[in-house]
Order: sequence, then structure tokens, then C-alpha cells
Amino acid sequence: MTDSMTDSRNLLHSLINAAEKAANIARLCRSNEQLLALLVQEKTGKEANARFEHDFKTLADVLIQETIKHDVGGEFPEMLENIQGEESPSFASATGKAVNICIGATEEETTDCLLQILQSEYEDAAKALAAEVHRVVEFHKEMHEDLPQLPEMDYTQFGIWIDPIDATAEYISGDTIFTNFPGITSTGLDCVTVLIGLYERVTGIPVIGIISQPFRNKIEENIYTSSLYWGIAFPDFKAHSKHLNTIPTHDGLMGIFSSSEHAELLQKMSDLGYAFAFSAGAGHKALKVITGEVDVYVLSKGSTYKWDTCAPQAILRSLNGGIFDLSSSIEKGEPISVIYISDDDSIDGSWRCNSKGIIAVRNLDLMHDILKKLENA
Repeated sequence: MTDSMTDSRNLLHSLINAAEKAANIARLCRSNEQLLALLVQEKTGKEANARFEHDFKTLADVLIQETIKHDVGGEFPEMLENIQGEESPSFASATGKAVNICIGATEEETTDCLLQILQSEYEDAAKALAAEVHRVVEFHKEMHEDLPQLPEMDYTQFGIWIDPIDATAEYISGDTIFTNFPGITSTGLDCVTVLIGLYERVTGIPVIGIISQPFRNKIEENIYTSSLYWGIAFPDFKAHSKHLNTIPTHDGLMGIFSSSEHAELLQKMSDLGYAFAFSAGAGHKALKVITGEVDVYVLSKGSTYKWDTCAPQAILRSLNGGIFDLSSSIEKGEPISVIYISDDDSIDGSWRCNSKGIIAVRNLDLMHDILKKLENA
């Protein structure tokens, strides 16, 4: 155990700053269309999400993930080997050569690595990205002044799941389309999130979550600022962002879904009185539950992964809600939480997929009627 409250407080501080640095990198990569077009790489094989005909990763994805590992793992080396993310660090260079993205000890070393991908004609871009990676970031100093002190922690007992850019396809396309519901977008940059979730390695329970929306606040063309949300959910200590105390009002019950959700499930939710919003991005949909703009997010398909749900689940737990395994919860007739360690003997990594679907709620009182209705879905 640590003998200093300050160390625990610095962990939350470090995770928040890492999320903002991630947002800065995402914005920098996205601000130049020529650079963005060059950076897009198509995912293939085991890396591809089977839900999509084409799945993509970008240099921003990989660079953000490795930057978070570098920054948080450097400050908390006890956790370094247990920081996991969606992306492989391998990226194809302009000549087709596989290059492992690595964060150097200096800007120059990181620039040299990036130039293996970008080639000499993009030297200025490589230098700009490296400068952002190595810049000291302090997200909203006034937010840090209000951060709570955490319980004492043995950092070796925790791991981190990262989704560096959730809704990568939306990040690439950039087009924004609004739903019929105020403030809820169906596609576009508003659906993009950076997700950082801390979990207990023994129990698999998520205990700290950070969600950043890099493109939430548009200042002018290609200039944005972040919205950031955090939550802490230890057994004897809970806290969350102050702006989550105010829950927006909406008429009746609201659910948010993938546009590919099964019609049968949607009909059962409609029978319960839920109106529907359809939107991209698992992190974005979970965030709408966190903020209270919708009441529930249900996904019957196994198309989310531990990196998609760890951060939002921790924040929902801090609000006395959660993210649950849909099929198991229906079978047991009670909420069964998603956990973040393998609960079987699989060695192929398949446990990283939330294969039985998920249901996210802020208000657990809604679960009974939903589970009962979906029992035969």
C-alpha cells in the first residue's frame, strides 16, 4: 500500500491530463485533411471489428494509446505492464513497411520514429505530433483543484483499458448528423471519445473512468475544445465530475441504440414505453446514459470490447448505475456486471469481447422491467 494520499490523488490527475493530451493529438491529426488521408490504415484480420465491412485505425489511434501508456506508465511504473488498449502498436509506413510506434525519451527520438511512417515530405507534421506527445498538459487547472483524495492504493493491483479513439469511422468521416432529440448526434465528430478505465486486477471491477470528447465544443473551423467526465467507484468511496450532478430532463423513457440493432429487441423496448435515438460510438452512447440524456443503452450484439466499456462502467458505478452483461443478466434475472479480466480458460483473447451484449443504466430501478421484457428476446 502507498503511505501517501498525494500519490493516489496524482493518479486521477495523471489520467485526466493523459485524456486531454490524447484529445490534443486527435485534434491535431484531424485538422489537416491531407495528413488524415495519409494516416488512415485499414484494419485486417484479427484486428478488424467483424461488425463493420471495413474497420480502420489511424496513426492518431496508435500514437494516443502509446502516449497514454508512456505518460501514465512512466509516472506509475507498477502499472505499466497492465496497461492495455485496442490497438496494435504496429503501423504501416508509406512504403508498406511495418513500424512499431514508440515514444522516445525526447521529441527528436519520437520524430524519428514518426518519420519512418510519414516520410520526409511530412517532416513538419512529424515534428508537430512529437511536440504534442511530449508537451506538458494540464487540463483545466480549476478542475484539478476540486479533485478528491483517493483511498490508499497498491498500484500493482490495478490495470488500465484504453480506447484511444472510439468511433474511429466517425473520426475519419467528420460528418455530423443530429437525431430528432436535442443534443444527441447520430454520426460525426461529436460521437468520438477517448476512454481510459482503471480496473482491479483481482476482481476485474472498474473503479476509475475518464471519458473525453475531443470535438465536443467547436470554436471555429478545425478548432475544438474538450468536454471531460470522470468517476471513481471504490467500495467505500465514490465521486464524480460535478457537472454529472445535474440530470437533463426529457419526456418519458429514452433509449439509445446502434442503427443495426435487432428489430425484435427494439419492439420490446418500445412496448416498455421507450423512445429511440440511434447513434454511433459505444463510448458516446454510454456517455449519454452517464449524462442522463437517455435512460438506457442496450446492445444485443457482441460488438463491443473491454476497452469500449471499462471507463464508462466505472463512471456509471460512481453514479450507482453500471454496465451489465445482457444475456447473463436476462438469464439470471438480475444485473450481472461486465468484468475486465478473463473469467474462463480462453487464451485466444476472445474474452476481451463483450460477446453477450451489454446494457448500461444510470438508474438501476429500470433494470427489472427491462430484463423481464427481454427474457424471450
